Amino acid sequence: MEKAIVSIAKCEKTDDVHSKAIKETVSESLHLIGGLETIVCRGDTIIVKPNLVAPYGYKTGAVTNPYVVEAVCELAKDAGGGRIIIADGAAVGSRTGEVFSVSGIKVVARKIGAELIDLKNTQTILVGISNGVKIRRIRIPRIVMEANIIINVPVMKTHDVFPATLGLKNMKGVLQENDKKRFHIWGLAQCIVDLNKLVLPSLTVLDGTIGMEGLGPTRGTPVNLGVIISSFDTVAADTVGASVMGINPGEIEYIKLASKQGLGCADLSRIEVRGRKIEEVRRPFKRVTLKAGEYLKKGIKVYEKGACSGCKHTIEHLVANLEKEGKLYLLKPYTIMFGQTVAPPPTYEGKLIKFGSCTKKYKGKDDYIPGCPPHPEDVLAFFEEKYRLDKTSLSK
Repeated sequence: MEKAIVSIAKCEKTDDVHSKAIKETVSESLHLIGGLETIVCRGDTIIVKPNLVAPYGYKTGAVTNPYVVEAVCELAKDAGGGRIIIADGAAVGSRTGEVFSVSGIKVVARKIGAELIDLKNTQTILVGISNGVKIRRIRIPRIVMEANIIINVPVMKTHDVFPATLGLKNMKGVLQENDKKRFHIWGLAQCIVDLNKLVLPSLTVLDGTIGMEGLGPTRGTPVNLGVIISSFDTVAADTVGASVMGINPGEIEYIKLASKQGLGCADLSRIEVRGRKIEEVRRPFKRVTLKAGEYLKKGIKVYEKGACSGCKHTIEHLVANLEKEGKLYLLKPYTIMFGQTVAPPPTYEGKLIKFGSCTKKYKGKDDYIPGCPPHPEDVLAFFEEKYRLDKTSLSK
């Protein structure tokens, strides 16, 4: 069987002063896999899809480096592309226009003559997914469906639901806000795969110039990694990207499912890596992990059996974020139960909260947080509301 091809190029200079060096690195990475000329036809409409999750500067590692986006757009033009569009929809609760400005993408678009489109504020069409597992119809921006080519340019970072967010996960940015939340209810990993059956990129360029470790996708620590990873196979790009981050690709559910369902190759033995070797550039990213005893030391009570990585990561990040903000008191009145084989314990402290779809059969009134896994914003809102109501009742 023919091997998937992934390239790794190294760039030591990753800021605005060295945008020329960044373009050379992106160009090298694309040349190693055959070049944009192999997929671009003259006059093509090309969407460049960065990760613009929230209003942060690129040096935080939270958003795609605008100089990587600039390089991709210029190289797409050089290859014959006609209409070049930079498009994304920010995370739930964030304004995409603000993110365009704060991230530096707006300046880049003006400089190179690219269009900017907020995918949360554009015409959508209802599209069927005949081979969808969790979703069979979904609203997608018309411009995304009509584009000749999608070039996916995510930033390499850790995540609060998965060990890492990479290429496949980045395509969630094409969704409307309601569907972004519904993906968590329906089963996030499989929904990401179903979505990519519709909008699988023609090319994925992983921006590893400045990534993020720890409390990703927005509150972590920047990592000056200085790499660009490219492939026409998004699953293969994600597999190599995760490996560079020191993460086993098999731990990332959406990569595993995408490979099984024929979207690309997740087997490193069947991936030809050109340019730098994985071992040359590997830099293990710090991840948030908590063991049962560590929860107790923080005064947090959890009861877990057979939990998937999604719920585990969501709770680990919730605790870490709240500890960082001095808000662990939100969780202390409760015991949080979660897992695929969990049942209510015979004894527990405080009120028992059922977390995630696997605990739905045990839910009562106001004690269940739905989702597979629950959306982090919904989880935080649930406990904040509980705290507000408890405080109100005590003051009466």
